[in-house]
Amino acid sequence: MRKKVGLSSAVIARGGLTLVDDSYIKVTDSDGIEILYIGPDSQGKQRFVLRREGGATLMYTAGSAQFGRDFWAMTDSTGRIIVSDNAEVGAGLARPWLPIVMYPMFITHTYSSDPALGETFGYMDIDTRKLSGETTLWEGRASVSHPWVTIDGVWGQSFGKPNVTYRLKFDGKEVGSWDANVGPVVSQQGRFSVAEFVGRDWVEVTLTASASGAGAIACQVLGCYCM
Repeated sequence: MRKKVGLSSAVIARGGLTLVDDSYIKVTDSDGIEILYIGPDSQGKQRFVLRREGGATLMYTAGSAQFGRDFWAMTDSTGRIIVSDNAEVGAGLARPWLPIVMYPMFITHTYSSDPALGETFGYMDIDTRKLSGETTLWEGRASVSHPWVTIDGVWGQSFGKPNVTYRLKFDGKEVGSWDANVGPVVSQQGRFSVAEFVGRDWVEVTLTASASGAGAIACQVLGCYCM
């Protein structure tokens, strides 16, 4: 296609079209707004950009200066990334964050009162005398598509002055732990790396607690996200 002639339409019945030496493909609309671009950027790296009517970005590839890896992303109409892969570790997704649903493995009650049915509570807690060493208090299952996990909840002392250690585990392997000797405290814990589990389905996710000293400990999961 070396001839400098106008080309209103073309059909390739067999074979294909090859662009060499950092050539590019660009499509513009009737207003001259770029809708599609495939080719090198200003640094010579190959990029793909697809835009909406009017020029807003819809899908693109880009390089991460912070992590030194390329990534791809899809955006909403405001330009906010809604789906992208992870440039930090090169495995799994970066967006969207996906929740891990956790279920309590104990019956909660207010330590200082009779646990009558219909009782309300601000958070779940458990008597340290009911713990047998390290005890699983929350459990769920996850399909892991992200390299990190963060858990949010209420932790620490609910009654008395026990010392407590919480551990978050994937398929029985500890991915993160934290101590809480005051409380109750609402806080996020992590990010903890779960990169080795990316791509695995039905991963067992457990939260355990072990405590020393008399009293009760708070153990209320408010949210758990792969991110």
